[in-house]
Amino acid sequence: MNLLVDIGNSNSKIAVTKDYKVVEEFHSSINLLKKIKNLFKDYKITHSCLSNVSKPNIKLIEFLKTNSCFFDVKNNNLPFKNPYKEGLVGDDRLALICAAKKDYPNQNILIIDIGTCITYDIMTQNNNYVAGGISPGIILRFDSINQETFLIKKIKPNYPKSLKAHDTESSVNIGTLVGVQLEIEGFIKKYSSQYANLKVIITGGDSIYLSGIIKNTIFTSSNYVFKGLEYLIETNK
Repeated sequence: MNLLVDIGNSNSKIAVTKDYKVVEEFHSSINLLKKIKNLFKDYKITHSCLSNVSKPNIKLIEFLKTNSCFFDVKNNNLPFKNPYKEGLVGDDRLALICAAKKDYPNQNILIIDIGTCITYDIMTQNNNYVAGGISPGIILRFDSINQETFLIKKIKPNYPKSLKAHDTESSVNIGTLVGVQLEIEGFIKKYSSQYANLKVIITGGDSIYLSGIIKNTIFTSSNYVFKGLEYLIETNK
């Protein structure tokens, strides 16, 4: 079995998997190492892989190296050509490209990850990785408006039924969610003019707010990073 660890900016996701199927999964922001040690007691974990865009967790890495065959996005051979030096591109973005490589080899792929930030990344049909843009995520945009400066109460994202607002809440949802939609559609159009037969994958925890809205795209699991981490293990064994 594999232990996959995805440490993000504000939260960590952990999964025990076998043959690309999640056996157990949880989110955690505290006591991460303790919880992972318990998983080793409950499952026969032989391999582990880490994606970390936060501060280095040396104790966690030491434990995983001691108790499993450990793989790290930063230090293992990636199944595609990466022209960027270590640290210039986040582990999560590289893991997503690994997942795309597994699912759609030899195709032009645009992966859009809608999380804390929105990232745009390309894998070409020639197996080259091209890093794209980063912009503020949906919740960041809502939070920036909900600050006391604007005297606006906290508003929950809710995709509007119309572009005609009837109050402040609907105005913010139109401006923010439709604004993100138009941003993404604009990037898709721009990248499609540069890469033939571009396939578009949308993932990330906040992609739910736009699910089914952006046409001719593939909305996939918010745990697409896990698939990339498991594929990295598979290709490096």
